[in-house]
Amino acid sequence: MSENTSDELVMSLGTLCVNPFELSFDQLDSSLTATADAGYTGISVWPFVLGMAGVDAAWLADRLQELQLTHPVAEAAFGWLNPDRDAAAAEVANLSEYANAMGSRELVAVTMEATLPPMDDVAACFRTLCQSAADAGLGVSVEFLPWTGIPDLATAWEILQRADCDNSGIMVDTWHWFRQPGGPNPDLLRQIPPEKLRVVQLCDAAAELPDDVDIAIETMTARLLPGDGAVDFAEVLGIITGSGATPIWFPEVFSSALAAAGPQTMAPQVLAASRSVMV
Repeated sequence: MSENTSDELVMSLGTLCVNPFELSFDQLDSSLTATADAGYTGISVWPFVLGMAGVDAAWLADRLQELQLTHPVAEAAFGWLNPDRDAAAAEVANLSEYANAMGSRELVAVTMEATLPPMDDVAACFRTLCQSAADAGLGVSVEFLPWTGIPDLATAWEILQRADCDNSGIMVDTWHWFRQPGGPNPDLLRQIPPEKLRVVQLCDAAAELPDDVDIAIETMTARLLPGDGAVDFAEVLGIITGSGATPIWFPEVFSSALAAAGPQTMAPQVLAASRSVMV
């Protein structure tokens, strides 16, 4: 693979937390500081954790400015398929407001449901999400999660094609890429236009999922550093960069064992491992 020249590397805050769903102020601020100290250009903070830490978006925006960190990706729109369309609209309005306060340029859309409505309805809901985001000056990338109704790249790409929105894209998380039903799909990835490959989350996975481990537990607690597992980074990143895509590079290594060492130890570990697979 040729060298990737992008200098942008964005930490996922949850990577640095033993339990990313429980966050004190000290944990938040130490993670922000560790991210800046390690040399990342940015970070992504889930908006719902701010209340746990006793701060608001204005505090975070000021702190990021002090640390010279960007916040290019806002995660995530979960309710865009909600049949209560008023609730769906309210969620994207709140997320867009947060994204604009942080200076983000991309929203992420996921579903946690195991099945999808009819695909025509899915496309219509996604089109509405993209139109609302466009009004706020934002793009939207679909993230596929292997245990949900959008389990693979093929489903995410079908949604994009049916919705046909200029500001739509796909997030390729390399753990999800490896664990998607049927395994990696390089032939399809080569067919996707580079402007649609807008966010890449870097992490690794063991060759096999243990029989006694739930996939949703593994993804939140036992990811591996990029290069330490079975993901073929030369293939997947080679396809992405070879296409001419210029994604946001976004390490997300949920690992309880690694996070236990503390953010000042883990942040540079993740950065070095990510850099090693980007060449």
